[in-house]
Amino acid sequence: MTDPVRVAVAACGAHWEAAALTEIERDPGLVLVRRCVDVADLLASAATHRIDVALLVVDAPGLDAGVVDRLAGLGVRSAAVEADGTHLGIGHTARLGELAAVGSVPVPLREREREPGRLVAVWGPTGAPGRSTLAVSLAAAAAAAGHGTVLVDADVYGGSIGQLLGVLDEVSGVMAACRDVNRGRPETAASHLLRLGPHWDLMTGVPRADMWQHLRPDALETVLRGLRRDHDLVVVDCGFGIEDGYGPPSRDQVSRRVLDLADEVMAVGRVDPVGLARLVRAVDDAGPWARPPRLVLNGFRSGLGWTEREVAQTVRELTGHTPWAFLPHDGLGHDLALMTGRPLREVAPSSGYVSRVERLATDLVGQPSR
Repeated sequence: MTDPVRVAVAACGAHWEAAALTEIERDPGLVLVRRCVDVADLLASAATHRIDVALLVVDAPGLDAGVVDRLAGLGVRSAAVEADGTHLGIGHTARLGELAAVGSVPVPLREREREPGRLVAVWGPTGAPGRSTLAVSLAAAAAAAGHGTVLVDADVYGGSIGQLLGVLDEVSGVMAACRDVNRGRPETAASHLLRLGPHWDLMTGVPRADMWQHLRPDALETVLRGLRRDHDLVVVDCGFGIEDGYGPPSRDQVSRRVLDLADEVMAVGRVDPVGLARLVRAVDDAGPWARPPRLVLNGFRSGLGWTEREVAQTVRELTGHTPWAFLPHDGLGHDLALMTGRPLREVAPSSGYVSRVERLATDLVGQPSR
């Protein structure tokens, strides 16, 4: 005797919900495992591996192609009820009165087990060197190139990524994800991502500096490892402090852990006497490095009276590291991006800053992860 098909329903109040539930109850070949209240509930249920098919309403809040793909990765077949779901990657439409047919929905064909995505930490000394702006721009460039990208705000001194991108949701995604891990539900951490675009997710940070205790390094590591499995690139904006990265609990342990986990560390400094001095000291204090940091010198402009070659030589002599990239100053463009809550590439696509960051993104995503 064939086992009944285990079904989860995520109707979110759709007109067909009651009829579908009644049909499932009366069909001996189907069994209702979960009536999900939202997409997060659906993902959590799918992670238990007790669901064969998810019956979905295509306009459910938070439902997108990424969610359908995550369901497929968990072995769950998706069917859109009384609607076309091909724009979400759902190839089967379930009709009321014919729900028994969901048992024949093809098992998702998964590609080879994907290599984990690259984890890039964007870090820099105190003094606003442009770290968060670079993290946003890097993630935006990678996503625009078609790479699955997630931007994580892990600045324990008070995250700003959400505000930079005009996200008004006051719920901290990274806090919620770490809380799920601490409660033994790591599989639901990804449900706290916000979708910014076709290939771009965001995990918002802590809204206030005094909330750093909610980010435990071990929990954050678990979250980041999970995100690497689902994305080509994980960009983490981490706080400047690393002085107390080991020993008794401290806020700096989060940044230290991110730097230790990262495939690449982009150390950002401003191209001026104060900014360079801070960068040199910070790079020295953060050592020894498991892998050399990539120094990114931000805000280069002719008015400083230096050439890129002169700055590079000075930095190399003081740190032993050759600068990886110079990013030009674009005050007007960054002001417009800040005031509109959009990435620079959207408000000033011809900016020299944008083209430089695009090259950095190509370099990073094109390299194999370790």
